[in-house]
Amino acid sequence: MKKNLFIKILVVFLAILLWVQQSLLKTHTDELMIPIRFVNISTNLVLLDDEIPMIPVTLEGRGLDFFILKLSNVYFEINAKNFIYGQNHYQIKESNLRNFGRMKINIDKKNLENKTSINLDKIIEAKKSIEILYASAKDEEFFIQNKIINSLQKVKVKGPKSILNSIKRIKTEKISSKKIKDGKLTAQLINPDTRVQLIKNTVVLEITHTKLINRTISLIPITYPLDQEITIIPQKVSIMIRGPKEIVDILEKNSIEAYINLKDIKKIETGKSISVDVNFNLPSGIQLIDYTPRKIKILKND
Repeated sequence: MKKNLFIKILVVFLAILLWVQQSLLKTHTDELMIPIRFVNISTNLVLLDDEIPMIPVTLEGRGLDFFILKLSNVYFEINAKNFIYGQNHYQIKESNLRNFGRMKINIDKKNLENKTSINLDKIIEAKKSIEILYASAKDEEFFIQNKIINSLQKVKVKGPKSILNSIKRIKTEKISSKKIKDGKLTAQLINPDTRVQLIKNTVVLEITHTKLINRTISLIPITYPLDQEITIIPQKVSIMIRGPKEIVDILEKNSIEAYINLKDIKKIETGKSISVDVNFNLPSGIQLIDYTPRKIKILKND
């Protein structure tokens, strides 16, 4: 009985083996998505990952060829030596294929109509203000009463221009009064994006006791997306702030940003209006006490 079972298993195994063999030797036609790689890109340019295109390619070959192909690192290689900042056009050819076998290939030109250009971003250096984070409300109060002298300092960053333009401030780790040594505190900087390089990973904050004062700053313009076709009333706001005298006395309007949340704008129907709060970006160590008017009217234009 065991012998008969062994024979049955052997027969099934041989049948599967023959089926696999026939499948591997039989000619198949299939479509694969093959990525594009750009080589020799200038060191001051960069291709953002989410822009890497995939090209659908129709292939014909034996099952064995398909099996080997899927184990290979197949891609189209485009020489980007002469590419410039902005949009660049290129052409896909069969000769651009790398790590490819002896299969027949068919590239449908219709699939390439919207995929033969790529945008390259420029690598730049910029200076960004720091945003100090605090370990607790008690620590924040401590650092307000004991001023961080150089809280308005800026740090150098390097990366794609479009990414850096979207970054307003570089945040620090949450600092605590317990880490102060000889009137100084070293804080780690938090990288806002993996594509951004911090020239220095830390900042040294200098702490001293200071006098806190209040100050009213009038007629700060409210920023909002101009492409949203809206009207805001009023367009300026006045605020009262509190902070170290040495900082508050020299603080200028352009150091304070008043803006409307984009989510509030999207709630408005055409021809109608709503009242919303104003949001603020303030330098580190400065507290917002009050602002007027408390509500801004937004009208969605017809």
